[in-house]
Amino acid sequence: MAFKDKLKETLTIKFDKAFGLDISDRSVEIIELEKVFRFSVTTYGREELPAGVVENGKIVDANALALKLKTLLKEVKPKRVSTNKTIISLPETQVFIECFTIEATLKSAELNQAILDKISTILPLNPDKMYWDFIRKPLPDKTKALIIFVGVPRDIASGYVKFCNSIGLEVVSLSVESLSLARAILKKSDRQSLIMDIGTLSTSLNFFDSNDCAQMSVIIPMAGQNFTDAIKAKLNIEPADADELKAKFGFKNGSENNIKKVVLPVLDEMMKEVKAAISYYEENFKQKLDDVYLIGGSALMPGIAEEIKLRIDRPIQIAESGHNISLKSLTGKAGNSFPLFANVIGLGMLGASGEFQDINLLKKMPRAEVNAIDKLNLFKLGYLSKVNTVRAVFNNKYVLITVIILIGVIFAVLLQQAKNFGYASVSSSVTAGF
Repeated sequence: MAFKDKLKETLTIKFDKAFGLDISDRSVEIIELEKVFRFSVTTYGREELPAGVVENGKIVDANALALKLKTLLKEVKPKRVSTNKTIISLPETQVFIECFTIEATLKSAELNQAILDKISTILPLNPDKMYWDFIRKPLPDKTKALIIFVGVPRDIASGYVKFCNSIGLEVVSLSVESLSLARAILKKSDRQSLIMDIGTLSTSLNFFDSNDCAQMSVIIPMAGQNFTDAIKAKLNIEPADADELKAKFGFKNGSENNIKKVVLPVLDEMMKEVKAAISYYEENFKQKLDDVYLIGGSALMPGIAEEIKLRIDRPIQIAESGHNISLKSLTGKAGNSFPLFANVIGLGMLGASGEFQDINLLKKMPRAEVNAIDKLNLFKLGYLSKVNTVRAVFNNKYVLITVIILIGVIFAVLLQQAKNFGYASVSSSVTAGF
């Protein structure tokens, strides 16, 4: 990378940082990054959630989730988060993403109305009941512009912000998982990509064009839990034991207890849906899919990438960071943990650098609903260190402005005293001369 590009990236560093927070149906991940020429991990942690706490992207048991998250905030490694400001991604199962073109000459009110008119014919939900935002990107055809529209039901967005506020966290951005994944994984190229997130309860398929623009998202209601249930039923064992066998043997040939034979039918059923989605994408977007990236906990099952490649005949790889980022403190001796943290890493990148364009649905929420927290409670929460608590207070713009004014006043007083002292010295010298 040229020196001027390095310098430009360095100048985008955020001193008022935010950490990434990813809340899914079965886990919570936290990561805080810093950037000096490259991204590096300063804080990370992950906690699994039991069933019934978050279901289908909706917070069901806020008290249980709060307890888990507070515990995680105290146990993150290698040190605690440096701020109470956070960027969260909304659950993909509750988010609507649409891409379409409009006339490039449209601006302001005309642009918003054109988007609403288009969305009203596509989505099953009234736009008035959603918080929505969009990214506008140029196209080779200068008369057209690409719109990436993102919307989420108002109660879902408000629920996540209110929950974070309830434990003293200030949400600075409501992002979207697919865009966060693209930020962390994809490199600039002329290839069409699919990020396949094999989670616990569902598998998300996110399709991107050569400009890393999200073009289509599909949710398949099959994922890691289905593999676990198949092993549990076949061998008549406890779920925890089934999970352990799944993680240890997966699709390895000749594995103990013939685990591969048990999980292959589940994968075959899942891949029918995946192949149908790929065919729809290629036929409707007139683009051939080039690469498939696997993330999520079940993407770490031994041999799964090879089995998926046999079924869709595309280059398959377990996702790794596509950006200049050091993950040594995250991966350690545990192997490639990136698929577990990919989404929250993308959020952390947004919180550490100002170089990215992103959707922020928080801007669309009424001011009264945004970050209604008692900032003084930060001293009592216990998950910020003393130094970082002070920093969090000084990140408050009103406090910062007050401090700057006080410093200015003190400087002015000292300067005036210095001038008075100078005049007095000159006067004494003149008097002494006579």
